[in-house]
Amino acid sequence: MEDPKAIGMVLATLVDAAGKPVRGGAARGQLYASRDELLVVHAGARAELLQRLSTALLLGSIAAVLVNVFTWRSGAVLWGAVAAQALYWLTLPARRRALDPEPLDAAGLAAARSAGRVAIRVPASEVVRTTAPEPPRSGFRKPARFELTSGALEVYLSPAQHAEVVAAIGMREAGAGPADRSP
Repeated sequence: MEDPKAIGMVLATLVDAAGKPVRGGAARGQLYASRDELLVVHAGARAELLQRLSTALLLGSIAAVLVNVFTWRSGAVLWGAVAAQALYWLTLPARRRALDPEPLDAAGLAAARSAGRVAIRVPASEVVRTTAPEPPRSGFRKPARFELTSGALEVYLSPAQHAEVVAAIGMREAGAGPADRSP
């Protein structure tokens, strides 16, 4: 078995044949594609904790300033909010690195499975057809769609990432069916 291709951080949703999201079928994580399967793996505990803490710092500093304006009127609260904002912005490089593709070999994939970090697993043999994502534009856009025998996997990808996934699972082109898989 070859090592899976790391695509990067994505938002993914499994939907049933009627187009309704499957319970527990939505996840944010690293997408890995191979000839055998598509996987969405949750971030490690440390990366998830960093993301949650930095979001709490940002929202907490905003809430503290708003409450301070109307009730406390204290300079110390403003300095605390500035410190929280500084920590939020100082963690930005680490949070951005978490969005980059993280190469994972077969042993790392097995470790992620045993740790329960695999959120979505779709066998590549179940992919019947793919639809490329809408090109970038303002507002909402349609995600890439991997139609399965019993529903679909919708993933927010760039067109280049979609092409990488299609190549990794062995399909020759977007929109191709299973008969068009390369040997």
